[in-house]
Amino acid sequence: MPIINVQLLAGRSAQQKDTFMKEVAAIAMRTLQVPEHVVTIVLTEVEREHWSVGMKSMTEIQAARLRE
Repeated sequence: MPIINVQLLAGRSAQQKDTFMKEVAAIAMRTLQVPEHVVTIVLTEVEREHWSVGMKSMTEIQAARLRE
């Protein structure tokens, strides 16, 4: 039984997340040759200030990109 954990920056619509999870499930079913009922997807949304790359939070990184 595949359990797929996805961490994603918060801010996407419910429709985007639903579509994403369906697409991931379809790929898992096809490539692993398993039925739908055994595929579990856990999507965890993380706020930008709780995600960092190096010593900068995603809030800082995105603010810098907007200034460019």
